[in-house]
Amino acid sequence: MTMQVGPTAVPERLWMSMIARAVPALIIAAVITFSQDHSASFGFITFGAFALASGVLIGFEAVGFKDHPARALTFVRAVVSALAGGFALFMGTAEIEHATPAAFIATVATWALVTGVLELISARVGRATKFFSREVLITGAITVLLGLLVAIIPPDLRVDYGGLEQVEGSLTASVQTVGYVGAYLAVLGVLLVIEGITLRGILADAPAAEPELTKKA
Repeated sequence: MTMQVGPTAVPERLWMSMIARAVPALIIAAVITFSQDHSASFGFITFGAFALASGVLIGFEAVGFKDHPARALTFVRAVVSALAGGFALFMGTAEIEHATPAAFIATVATWALVTGVLELISARVGRATKFFSREVLITGAITVLLGLLVAIIPPDLRVDYGGLEQVEGSLTASVQTVGYVGAYLAVLGVLLVIEGITLRGILADAPAAEPELTKKA
């Protein structure tokens, strides 16, 4: 069903999709935060799990919500995410020689730039639905930012360092990329939760605020 408030139509279950999409993002962000392994293989696995789960959830949103503001673009984004997730999981679990930091950087950057641009275009296509347009505009912007930040990381980056207790370590391309992905997922998850709760409140209060509110099946 679609909730019609004045000129703005919002799928009533859109807030549920936002909360559902936040779950894998926050879980993977926590896994990355509390893991000491930031290798390329670990990055492929964690990013792949998120991208695949996100692709499936976004696909359900595109197919299952009648009168979706940007159904075609959302479905394409779902397919891209699912394919990227499946590829990343294969690269991370197969232990092949091509699962390098350079390959991980290319995978994340390509996914982020493609899906981020699709979201920004969706914001334009679905601009009649203000809440949907705002949500995809924000998430699209931070996704494109992730892609740009990851794309400029040198694949051969390695900076050795020692802490106050002379604990040896090094900042590598995979460590930095995994760190960016973890930070992105944490921000994305929080934003989706906030947007989902906000939309749920708007829809709950709409009948009282708008006596002329109508529902379309």
